[in-house]
Amino acid sequence: MRKAGDKCRFRIYLSVLFTIAFCCWSAAAAGDSGMIKTDKDAYAKGEKIKVDFLGAPGSNRDWICIAPAGSPDTEAGDYQYMPGGASEGFLTFEAPTPGKYEVRAYYNYSRNGYIVTARYGFAVLDEASAARPAAVPARVKSPDSSQATLITAGSPVINVAVFHFTPLSVDATGYGITVTNALLNNPRMQSSFVLLGRKDLELFLSANNLQQNDDLENIIEIGTRLGLNYVIAGTVSRRGAAIVTGYKVVGIAQRNIIFAGQFKAVGESDLIVNVAKMSDALIETIRKSKN
Repeated sequence: MRKAGDKCRFRIYLSVLFTIAFCCWSAAAAGDSGMIKTDKDAYAKGEKIKVDFLGAPGSNRDWICIAPAGSPDTEAGDYQYMPGGASEGFLTFEAPTPGKYEVRAYYNYSRNGYIVTARYGFAVLDEASAARPAAVPARVKSPDSSQATLITAGSPVINVAVFHFTPLSVDATGYGITVTNALLNNPRMQSSFVLLGRKDLELFLSANNLQQNDDLENIIEIGTRLGLNYVIAGTVSRRGAAIVTGYKVVGIAQRNIIFAGQFKAVGESDLIVNVAKMSDALIETIRKSKN
């Protein structure tokens, strides 16, 4: 009976040892997560992409690649092997055609195969939006003066994004689009600032699982990652016959709202007229803040 009891205890002991060993191996594998990050979140085609890596096991069989976002993890894309013996460092790639991508790190590839250890999303923008030159000379009227202000090519470049104005009700959805488009297409806005294209903004947000709204912390995070100076955002709602538009300008460097306001309009034509007036006020505010 004692021998039988000893055998039972021995089996339990082996079982416990096996469980502990398995848990330790799993923890080690999970802890072998590493980190990977690009030096920017948006690039122009052909631009150099610096990919920093950390926590690598140091095998020259491990590698990093750039692949389209959403593609299978077995998609090798543009890849490079990591330096043998290096636990941290960087690799340099060339930005592909415009689209949304991610860098993927395959640590312990010999053992794990196509298991992504870490990934980081970024976007490649079209050249017009990613590297638009300073505004050409143009004359812009100040809303408080009949004098025209000359915007020269030597003026400081001010990078601005207009977030989609959030409709606060279903019947205001169309007006949110109207306000956003009117701001983006306003000639004075275009001649005063370098405006980030709407498609490029949406591409970047999609690649990084972000959303545009009028939340201050969210605006600052997106503006910082895109290298913007200012972000314009707001809301649109219906109150009876009135279309109520609230707006604000967020200074990314200041990390705060530098200007905010609201106006009411009756009908779409009146809305567009008021958006033009709003854009004049926004332009003057941003210029003064920048100076």
